[in-house]
Amino acid sequence: MVLVILAVLWAIVLLPPLLRSRSERSHDSIGMFNQRLDVLGRTNGTLHPAASTRAMSRERAAKRRRDVSRVLMIAFGGTGLIALGTNAKFAWALFVLSTLALGAFLGLWAYARSLQADRALKVRPMPQQRPAAPELALRRAVSS
Repeated sequence: MVLVILAVLWAIVLLPPLLRSRSERSHDSIGMFNQRLDVLGRTNGTLHPAASTRAMSRERAAKRRRDVSRVLMIAFGGTGLIALGTNAKFAWALFVLSTLALGAFLGLWAYARSLQADRALKVRPMPQQRPAAPELALRRAVSS
């Protein structure tokens, strides 16, 4: 009986937001038009949005790395405090696991940064050659 009451209460709490979100997902032409305008606005009027897309993806990757390192450091500190406080084998195992995860992440991050710095030193973009003027190409074709 208690489980039935609990299930009814959960249904009362969870069903209205679920039904509301399903009704908002309709595919109307105005919504699709707004979505396309948003995509067009992200290109910022450039003909080659790849450069701005690359910059945005680098910013997102940097934010992800910061977030992951922050979570791993919190896990390292939290499990360390729990392990010291309880002195349980399971807590110490979690502490060692979080230490290994943090060390591996920071090591891989340093390795990726060194590869990036090495690539920046070795790889240089080739200068773009301007196409020959059309009248120069015509003169060459006529004089040959």
